[in-house]
Amino acid sequence: MTQPLVSVIMPVHNCRDTVVPALESAFAQTLPPERVEVIAVDDGSTDGSAELLDELALAHDRLTVLHQPNSGGAGGPRNRGLELASGEFVFFLDADDRLGPEALARMTAMAERNGTDIVLGKQVGVGGRRMPQVFGATIERTHVLEPGSELFWRMSMAALQLFRRSLIEDAGLRFTEGFPTHEDQLFTAGAYLRARGVSILADYDCYYWAARADGTSTTQVGGAPAADVYAIVTEAMEQVAQFAEPGEIRDQLHRRYLDQEVFGRLQKLYLSAPDDERKITYAGCRELLENWLTPGLVRQLVPVRRIIAHCLLHDLSDALDTVLRFHRDSGRPRLHLEDGRCYHKYPFFRDEAIGIPDDCYEIAMKPAIQHRLSPPAWSDGVLQISGTVVVRDTDEGTPALHLIVDGAQGPRRVACETGAAERTDEGMATSYTAELTPVSEDWPDGRWTIAMEAGIEGHLQTIPVQKPGGMHVPTVISTRPPGRARLIRVLPLSGRGELVLELGGGPVPGDLPDAEAALGPGNRLRVRIGTPPVLGPGPAPAMSVVLRHARDESMEVRAVLEPDGASHLQADLSLARARTGRWKVFFEIDGMGDPVRTRLREGKGALGPVTASWMPPRRLHVRLDDKWLTASVADPLRQRVASLLRRPSRKPR
Repeated sequence: MTQPLVSVIMPVHNCRDTVVPALESAFAQTLPPERVEVIAVDDGSTDGSAELLDELALAHDRLTVLHQPNSGGAGGPRNRGLELASGEFVFFLDADDRLGPEALARMTAMAERNGTDIVLGKQVGVGGRRMPQVFGATIERTHVLEPGSELFWRMSMAALQLFRRSLIEDAGLRFTEGFPTHEDQLFTAGAYLRARGVSILADYDCYYWAARADGTSTTQVGGAPAADVYAIVTEAMEQVAQFAEPGEIRDQLHRRYLDQEVFGRLQKLYLSAPDDERKITYAGCRELLENWLTPGLVRQLVPVRRIIAHCLLHDLSDALDTVLRFHRDSGRPRLHLEDGRCYHKYPFFRDEAIGIPDDCYEIAMKPAIQHRLSPPAWSDGVLQISGTVVVRDTDEGTPALHLIVDGAQGPRRVACETGAAERTDEGMATSYTAELTPVSEDWPDGRWTIAMEAGIEGHLQTIPVQKPGGMHVPTVISTRPPGRARLIRVLPLSGRGELVLELGGGPVPGDLPDAEAALGPGNRLRVRIGTPPVLGPGPAPAMSVVLRHARDESMEVRAVLEPDGASHLQADLSLARARTGRWKVFFEIDGMGDPVRTRLREGKGALGPVTASWMPPRRLHVRLDDKWLTASVADPLRQRVASLLRRPSRKPR
């Protein structure tokens, strides 16, 4: 008889509705049928699961069924299954979960390829089950005793994995019996510590791990009593100490138990637990911290956990309650900033009567500072930049604010006039205004980036000033010094991005808004456009509208734009003698680069056709449904002649 490659062990207790799909997933594996044996151990079921297993065993010769009185947890049935297992590997499958079809083939191949004793196949949550954070990438071979490994901290201790059976038997590993949860803590940790190597299979969904819809699984209803939990955790941490000397590796293994079984249970369960459970939890957590909390582990803790640890180690039970209640009810605390340091203001911060050190409250990260820009505006040759700076999560202090304007000649610091800081839900908000004078002579041409420098209590940050999408700032023409004109624009003209001042250069379509086209007197093409405001003592440079033939741009029709109101220019162009074809419309500012096209206001259709000239005959069409303004000139006489020449001649009958 062929020896099985894998023994699948399944504890069953009142799982009649789910046990069939679970077993079928084991029978449907892509390994040859004779290489998989399934051992189901009924742990005193009362819902008909036992009878159903017996029926299934009659239909599947690879299924072995055992019955035993209820033992109070999955540990006992798994141990009975191990006593019967004969496979080279064992896999523990729960009766409300299922395997992917290729799971066992892929995992055993990985173990044989790498000589590893454990394969942790990718687990997928079903029904809201949260998964361990360990399946980011497939790892052929690793070990929890490697320096820097986070495997022990990130994995689940659930034994829903592939184990080499010789590892289990040589070490005499067995599950803790009689516990509704934590029964696999010592088994799984002992296997990982003793394994020659571990593989992580993250590129195939091996195990579908379900949360019961009725919320009746042991982990969902609260698990083992605190006394049992801390007895197991104490033994687990002592087991780690047998395999790792004091130092970084031992700390990285012990971190798991402190995070989950000390701080995690205190933050989630302690306040609502009965008094006797609270006393056991308090004593158990304090003992674990006294024995295993090292300075290296303290440095890895977030402030609330450093404070919790201090309260436990110094027997401040009332303070512990207050801190846990604040963390549960208030969430993120406010910050205190001082001398370049940052502290979370949990209860008893600098309370001399309680005496919790500042180090417990300090965080390494800098305070988050946000900037919100208001629409910049020109006023009497000055560009006013204003907005709001928010120091997140603070409720005290006003920052010193400067704009940093950086160009080819280096940065300039511009002081901001600030208002009184206001408390908001986000933090302390400070409004400001700053004035820039890029029309003056000492601002050379080029691009100038704009950033906000915020300083508060020894913290200094420089934040790019972001211009939101849809915020428009008009381009201006500076005529200072006299006799020289240049464009000054605030970028980006459209969309969002970092705020930039651009001085000099030629126009771009976004500088000339509100382009319109109409038919003027004598069926001339009338073009009207918004003009940039002029700042400075000199006259505005002349602007022209230029039509260029699409096939020969050396052919031009040009007209000077004349004032039409305070902010617009217009011109009428005659196309009476224009060459037929399409003419593109451009705009030009004298002395400022090449002519540019500009977008039309929203509009559809066409102007015309109208008669632009009788002799020579010309018809004019102006298209408004294109992105760019285009005029089309046609010769109706030539079109008529060409049409007649294209007609086929009729032969006489």
